[in-house]
Amino acid sequence: MPHIADREPAASAKSASTTQGISLASVSGTWDWLHKSESQQGDLRIEQEEWQLSQKGRKLSGHYLRQVTMLSRDQKPYRCNGMLGFVVTSRVQVDGQRIGDQIDLRELSVEKEQSPCDDTIPPLRSYQGLLQGDRLLLQFPGGSEQLVYRTSERVVSPLTPMEGGGREVLTDAERNLGGVWDWQTEAKVSTDGEGDLHSEKEEWHLVDLDGKLAGYFDRVVERRRLRGVFPCTGSQVMRSQTRYTLRGRRTGEQLFLNEVDYKSEPSPCENGGRRLDSYRGTLLPLGQLLLEWSGGQQILRRRSSERKP
Repeated sequence: MPHIADREPAASAKSASTTQGISLASVSGTWDWLHKSESQQGDLRIEQEEWQLSQKGRKLSGHYLRQVTMLSRDQKPYRCNGMLGFVVTSRVQVDGQRIGDQIDLRELSVEKEQSPCDDTIPPLRSYQGLLQGDRLLLQFPGGSEQLVYRTSERVVSPLTPMEGGGREVLTDAERNLGGVWDWQTEAKVSTDGEGDLHSEKEEWHLVDLDGKLAGYFDRVVERRRLRGVFPCTGSQVMRSQTRYTLRGRRTGEQLFLNEVDYKSEPSPCENGGRRLDSYRGTLLPLGQLLLEWSGGQQILRRRSSERKP
């Protein structure tokens, strides 16, 4: 059976790490929080927050971006979107005050991107915080979380709270995107009124030279008509294959890719209606790559033979 998307649960308690030996005169800057857990169905749940805070005297203001990524571990698609993963993103405005190492914050408003997998609007929270060196422990009704101050050495937060407060850090080998990545959809009935079976598959080949990216991906689209034939082929099957050339860059676990050219196999059904697109991506645990583009989101999986040790 397909997955049913989990609703975001009430906030749960997260582990706190040890205090670092520095003191911040101002909390102005960027703070990160990253947490990995399992859903009740055993799927991977990744929660990430990026806080932008500004301090003027005692007064605090700012916002944070929150992204929740759900990834299927048993290769069963979610009912809400028919894919093996989905992402929910929201932006929350906050203000508050600081007295010594005590922090008080409250959420003012929430803007949430539309998602077929989660249409809930969470209630506004209030936080009581304690500044511990370069860590900020925030407590709220039902739980707590610890933010880490971002420095030049922490371009992307490497912390994943684990049992016992340990760290999980992606190695340089794991960050390197070189290799083969796969994406595909299961055959499904198209929504164009014709009742055809529609499937898509992509095979990505990337080269990563110290963050400079190049490569290509082959996209194969197949439609199978259950009744009658396609006029352009005279058969029940219509298939197209296109190769897109890619260029881009990677910084840490974040990447940008541009399609710079494409070439299609000759086909009587080709209409030349393609356009070039750009991608923003995030490297995820378990050899997965989240890509966002103008048409939505997709999750690539590193081919098992290409996975880093």
